[in-house]
Amino acid sequence: MRFHCKNCKFPTKLRNGTDLRAALCPKCEHPLNLTEEERTFGKYELLEMLGSGGFGMVLKVRQADTGSLFTLKLIEKASVSKAERVHLLRQIHSSRRLQHPSVVAAHDFGEQDDYWYLISDFVDGLPLDQWAREHSPTPTRSIKVCAQIGDALEYIHQQKFVHRDLKPGNIIVDFQECPHIIDFGLCKSEEDSDMMTIERYRAARHAIQDRKTLAPESILGTPDYAAPEQLAGDALLAKPQSDIYSLGVILYELLAGKRPSHGIGRVFNGPLLTAKLKSTGLPSNSVVRLRNLCMKAVSRNCNKRQTSASVFSQACRELLSNGEESIPPVS
Repeated sequence: MRFHCKNCKFPTKLRNGTDLRAALCPKCEHPLNLTEEERTFGKYELLEMLGSGGFGMVLKVRQADTGSLFTLKLIEKASVSKAERVHLLRQIHSSRRLQHPSVVAAHDFGEQDDYWYLISDFVDGLPLDQWAREHSPTPTRSIKVCAQIGDALEYIHQQKFVHRDLKPGNIIVDFQECPHIIDFGLCKSEEDSDMMTIERYRAARHAIQDRKTLAPESILGTPDYAAPEQLAGDALLAKPQSDIYSLGVILYELLAGKRPSHGIGRVFNGPLLTAKLKSTGLPSNSVVRLRNLCMKAVSRNCNKRQTSASVFSQACRELLSNGEESIPPVS
């Protein structure tokens, strides 16, 4: 969907957060004065630009007949492969079966004009990484958020799913500081044996083509947050502990202020994390317990991680029981 400025005659790329009802041209700053037709997609009124990129755009929309708010993801057909269509279909199939306050459900997927579209619940908030940059959360606030993410993961795992792409961009933090997990396009279900067979065949084919290097397209998940077993390229190796690893990376990043070194050989700097935590004035015993919690979650050996997401969340809450609410932010 392209918007054109009636003044400078050029197509415009609207900035994130732009209200389409009062949008200005980013180039000449002339009001776009979008018509009702230009602000309509099917049965949805386009309200706000939430994000855009090479894939297309994400908008906040209102359903005309009910007034309900949703998120609309528009993807140009020319840029969508068969595999990505499967990704979108699986996102709907998976999230419809998950009913939890911290899980964002997708409702509809289809095509219109030059786009594939995906409709999902709207959460008024910020992606976790943006929330962290704007709010500089204390260790206490970071631990609270991660404990709630762990609660949602426990529910997901109890329903026999593994998310496989847990990362800050797939977690929205609302204005009550409650996290919501989105994008279940890579979600693995124990009941989805046909898709697992396809993924295993695909990974094996890439391995045969090049035994010396791991083809990026054979990796499911985001490399900076994916567990070592996922980076091995076998879809069936992902398990609940793989999501716990991703959550451990997220907690480490929130506490240390930076991600570990990239790739399958990434190194988590325990001394750096300890120094950051000590600089906040956190008691020494709490520093040790928090460091151990985080480093256990990101163990390369999945059998050495927390046995479940609920165990991770419980450990977080035990740390919070000291009531250290006045800890300054990590900087």
